[in-house]
Amino acid sequence: MEGSSDDHPIIIPELSMNMFELFLSVAYNSWKPEGPTHDDVLDLLRFSNKFMSQKARDVAINHLHECQFQHKPYELLALCLEFSISKFFVPAFRRLVEFRIRDIPGPVRRRLGFEVWNAFVDLKELLNEHNRIVACEEPPIVTHSPYCTDNTACFIDWRQLWWNSMARFLLDGRNPQKFHEAIERFQELGPEIGRVNPECWKMLLQTVKNATAFCLAFDLIEETAQQLSAALIMEPAPMLTKAELDTLGLPSHEEIL
Repeated sequence: MEGSSDDHPIIIPELSMNMFELFLSVAYNSWKPEGPTHDDVLDLLRFSNKFMSQKARDVAINHLHECQFQHKPYELLALCLEFSISKFFVPAFRRLVEFRIRDIPGPVRRRLGFEVWNAFVDLKELLNEHNRIVACEEPPIVTHSPYCTDNTACFIDWRQLWWNSMARFLLDGRNPQKFHEAIERFQELGPEIGRVNPECWKMLLQTVKNATAFCLAFDLIEETAQQLSAALIMEPAPMLTKAELDTLGLPSHEEIL
């Protein structure tokens, strides 16, 4: 009879030897020195789905969260969708936005599904448009410094400085800079500000560093990620954890006999 002895084990086709050993590692908190591999973590997620093991799921998700920057964001998003994980969906989507569309492999696009992929492409288009607007419209000089003796020249050179530096950083066809990178480079232009009054430059630089013009992009990314997570990720109800049902939820030896 299956399960009556070591010579007559209970055969569970969906349960590999590795999955069972990982379950024992979770149940007894005893891991191999190098810890679980990425494939081990995936096996734990599959195990938790099949046998309703909350502890195995928590261990796998926490491990992925701790190591999330070792993985491509689109790989993490695909796992979030496959296993209904919300914990790192939003940060992974934020990172995904930094990728060019052509750099995301075709098979991964299919794993992400229509909703995520369509939202990502639409968002990239909106961000590119916003980027061009920011590049072409310099922050206005609301009030010149009292020490500014030539407001007209200061204004003209400020517009020229913005177009020749910040716009070029943001729109560089070969190496476009992210907002924070462009701002860092822009700060280094101190000796090259032309007729912009130094005191006006300080005020304008502070406006740029406050990233007011860039907040729309940050907010748009966050809002899109949160909406996708809420619409597509349905975390499973709490699973059984009573000593992980002692033996995978199978009948005990005494019950079989």
